[in-house]
Amino acid sequence: MPNAFEAQPQQAYFIVVAAVCGLILLLLIARARRGRRAGVAPVAAVVDGDVLGQLAEVQRRVAALEQSVGRIAEHLPHAVQGVGVVRYNPFPNMGGNMSFSLALLDGDANGVVLSVLNNRDSARVYGKPIEAGRSAHPLSAEELQALAEARGRQRVSAR
Repeated sequence: MPNAFEAQPQQAYFIVVAAVCGLILLLLIARARRGRRAGVAPVAAVVDGDVLGQLAEVQRRVAALEQSVGRIAEHLPHAVQGVGVVRYNPFPNMGGNMSFSLALLDGDANGVVLSVLNNRDSARVYGKPIEAGRSAHPLSAEELQALAEARGRQRVSAR
């Protein structure tokens, strides 16, 4: 039977970090009280200017990181997020599954389905735009399967 630390390690780490921070805080308070009795300046007055400079630098860097994350979040819906590939043989008795359909979709299910049909003498490439998960052009069974894969659905058997 797992103990609390094994069952929920993230919560356990938080508790340990909180306890350590609490202990440090108690030690600083005790030191400040001892300092007042001995005529030493309070802890806040002892803080070095270099530490304050480092804190300001950390705050500046955190602000820059937050801006970067915001820019990434703005562009993320337009990045390729769904990919589906289906290999098949469109020409009976002419080799293996060397042809394929590839669907590439962004977060709004916009993108393209590319199909490459290979035979002994040539290869043909077809591209069909996808908007909101649908195409204005007719899609083959393999293209539909690749599109479904890219949208995160279960692969459909094409027998």
